[in-house]
Amino acid sequence: ISVLWVFSVLSGCTQPAPPDTGFVIKAGQIAITPVQFSEELDLKLTGYPYDVKTNPDEYNAMVLDLVSTLSDEAVLLAAAKERGFVITQAVLDTAEAEFKKEYPDDSFDQMLLETAISYPVWKNRLKKDMVIQKLIQQDLIDIQEITPEDMVAFYDQHSAPSADDTASAETIDEKGLVEQLRMEKSQAAFDGWIQELKLAYPVEINKDAVAAFLKTGN
Repeated sequence: ISVLWVFSVLSGCTQPAPPDTGFVIKAGQIAITPVQFSEELDLKLTGYPYDVKTNPDEYNAMVLDLVSTLSDEAVLLAAAKERGFVITQAVLDTAEAEFKKEYPDDSFDQMLLETAISYPVWKNRLKKDMVIQKLIQQDLIDIQEITPEDMVAFYDQHSAPSADDTASAETIDEKGLVEQLRMEKSQAAFDGWIQELKLAYPVEINKDAVAAFLKTGN
């Protein structure tokens, strides 16, 4: 779950984007165009050595991994769209302001410049992550039922915490305990939950469009 919730910006760029026609991945009402896929590839490449482009096998494995990741994301966004989940401009602006607190003065703009990531691409990624987080929170975490037995089991487990135990019964309040238990249950339920969503929103992958991003051998 944390992979889907955490938004991080690194560095790097790819070749110019292809014409924005057709789709690469589709699920429900969500379609990822070639230009959008190229932008996501730019972001993904930031986590790899620059010379990854010289190794077709490694590069293609990275592209196919991105196809898998964006397929899951498309399913989540399709479910969120059908449920009417939106992120208002005010909420998005607030989240952006909070993020920028980690970058004093003009260091945020400098970060985008150094990583060759455009501001619209960055903000669109932030918005999508927030939509997905909202879906997961409301449709998975919040619905987890926490029973008195769950709470008793937790207190029994942490009644005699060790020195490095950060979740002791003495340091966590009841509200925090319920949130923690819901998080644990939702993590355990995530795989089954997303598999059900995949049945409701089947993924269609345009193999020809994907092939356009792959490299042939030397």
